[in-house]
Amino acid sequence: MNPPKPFDILSQLAKYGLEQKVFLSDPKAILGFSSHVAREAERALADPALLHGQRVEAMFEALAVCLGEFTLLKREDTGSVFPKDEYIVPDFRVVLKDGEHWLVEVKNVYEEDPGKQERRLMSSAYRLKLSAYAAATGAQLKLAVFWARWGVWTLISPERLVDENGELTLNLFQAMKANELARLGDRSVGTKPPLRLRLVPDPEKTSPISEDGSVNFTIGNVKVYCGDDEIVDPVEREIAWIFMQHGEWEESGPTPIVDGEELLSLEFVWEPVERSNEGFEMIGSLSRMFARHFAEETVKGREVVQINAPLRPEWFESIVSDDYQSDNLPLWKFVLQPNFD
Repeated sequence: MNPPKPFDILSQLAKYGLEQKVFLSDPKAILGFSSHVAREAERALADPALLHGQRVEAMFEALAVCLGEFTLLKREDTGSVFPKDEYIVPDFRVVLKDGEHWLVEVKNVYEEDPGKQERRLMSSAYRLKLSAYAAATGAQLKLAVFWARWGVWTLISPERLVDENGELTLNLFQAMKANELARLGDRSVGTKPPLRLRLVPDPEKTSPISEDGSVNFTIGNVKVYCGDDEIVDPVEREIAWIFMQHGEWEESGPTPIVDGEELLSLEFVWEPVERSNEGFEMIGSLSRMFARHFAEETVKGREVVQINAPLRPEWFESIVSDDYQSDNLPLWKFVLQPNFD
């Protein structure tokens, strides 16, 4: 299979050649371009705000792909747009399954104080140029904000929340109240606690427990439980594993289960800190679970180590689906509707 043609690199080389007034056929063009790219890459890597902003844009795209509730998703802010002074191009175009067109601008907000999550996000002039582009292309302007301190995604219609001067200053509580992310498939999910992961030793390859408490064992089976019910369906096991890795419940273990000198299993348990319902407890929103997954792939400490992560198309499809039914892993799904009052 032939590699894809390097359109992006050629485009950047052509731009460099035009700016530096050097022909592309000149042998010095590639040398100069290589040095230029190295300098620009070093400058980009020294700009934490740029790195985090680009990572969050990539996360929004990956989240939408994972939720899968669209007909078309496209990076919009590429190439030129004219007249230059009249428009600002939003980051993504989304065509929903009902045919509605959105243009989504993505912003990253990090405020260290967890109680003061507020940021001026759009001046009037900036917002009007985004809106003009959306209107010219027959779309609605939306603003997706990642509140990094809390790992929370919100998606709003900015014109609904602007002040008397046409500017948008937004806090987390306003954004959550007007959140439209459910249109892209986000759900708040609950299930029956606890979730348990049980590692069962192979009895033929496991030693008795010694006097000092040590034991050598080989895992023979891995069992997953929701409450007291074993989960055997592969799709349901995958959902449970998502909840275990990225949900809100606390993990404990491993706890050894023994019978005399025999190790029967090692068990990890995930359960809520407090119980507030009978039969089920909330384990989190899909968008927040995805944010945790994406962070594991792209962030070490507070350092961005990757902009992108491998896409997981329809990873949450079974959770979002209205057809999902299971006695062994029951789900309670809540679709949060925006409040525009």
